[in-house]
Amino acid sequence: MLRSVLLLAAVAMAIAYFAPQYLDFAGREPARAATSASPRGALDNDEGGTGRRFRIAADPSGHFLVDALIDGRNVDVLVDTGATAVALRYEDARAMGLIRPSDDFDARVSTANGMARAKKVRLSRVRVGTITVSDVDALVTEPGALGVNLLGMSFLRRLARFEVSGGTLLLER
Repeated sequence: MLRSVLLLAAVAMAIAYFAPQYLDFAGREPARAATSASPRGALDNDEGGTGRRFRIAADPSGHFLVDALIDGRNVDVLVDTGATAVALRYEDARAMGLIRPSDDFDARVSTANGMARAKKVRLSRVRVGTITVSDVDALVTEPGALGVNLLGMSFLRRLARFEVSGGTLLLER
């Protein structure tokens, strides 16, 4: 079971690693909480003011790139329903204090570049717009193994629902 989970995470990481080379993510601003429509931002969020809904507009390539608050630090993430877990770049995880240079990478994952190593971590809090999830399982990849942070199913499956419709991703807690 764990091998299957790690294999799926590895495939998602491989896609994320190569996607920036073919899709120009550089210079794109991640979506941010807003009350009015924004081409790459949040859209009319939380109609009832409960903090339970957050909508994100797709970028021109159809991807959902958003600014997340992970353990108190802002991190750009690509929402990826194909990723089994939240997967963080080593460089970002190191800046967040989640990993030290002396830590061992205790998991092996398969990427398009071959095998890579990762470390399992638990994130205290992940917030995307008005949506907050606590105690989220994640993987930190070895340096250079991941091109973009992934907001995967270890976060998404904790929501009441998530739905893509008409170029908009709805997250609901």
